This record gives sequence, structure tokens and C-alpha cells, in this order.
Amino acid sequence: MKYISFSKKKTSRSKVIMKFGIGIILINNKTILDYFGKNFNNNIIIFPLLISNLKNFNFLIKVKGGGKNSQIFCIKISICKCILLFNYKLKKKFRKLNFFSVDDRIVERKKYGKKKSRKTEQYSKR
Repeated sequence: MKYISFSKKKTSRSKVIMKFGIGIILINNKTILDYFGKNFNNNIIIFPLLISNLKNFNFLIKVKGGGKNSQIFCIKISICKCILLFNYKLKKKFRKLNFFSVDDRIVERKKYGKKKSRKTEQYSKR
């Protein structure tokens, strides 16, 4: 039996496949430390697994787009969705810990006549 879920954050998208195994987590066919390195807070990804006590599942994660930080939060949300497909009783616990809060903010588009979305050229009176 396998469980599949998707998630988005800014421009990053992730797909998580959870199936029975020995507890391996692969992100784009690499381990967590190989993919993100030591500079990023990788515990955000593992935290839902520690709360739900799932140790006998493999997680195959495909993620693309965005930066590394938005990819981490995107993966966290999709892992939580997979865990809920397996055990729906954890929903209250995840809601209390704010694991499902999806941040819908995206970059505002650039307007014509301006350098960025709101930045204008400096006004000169004389």
C-alpha cells in the first residue's frame, strides 16, 4: 500500500510517496543531508514523523522549483498529508502544532514604467 500527496509553497512543488519499508527518506534520489546540506533546518521535515511515530515507512520525495527553504516547508506539508491518509486521528495534533498552515504569499508582478513591482526612479525637482 502506498500513499501519495502533493503540496505547493511559492513556486516550489513537491510530491511525496509513502510506502512500507525501513525508514528511508530520499529527496530527488538523495538523502536529506546530501540534498539540503548542513546549513538548513532539516528537522522541519523529520518533525511530523517523530510526532506520529512512523519508523517503518519509506518516503520518496520529488521536489522542484523555488529555493531550498520553501522546498523544506513544501515537503513538510505534503508529508503531513501522507501521514493523514494513513492515520486520520492525528489531524487534531497536527492542527494544534500548525503543520498545515499554507503560506499563499507569492512575488508581486513587475509593473511597466517601474524598476520592480513598486520601486520607481528617484524624483528630481530641479
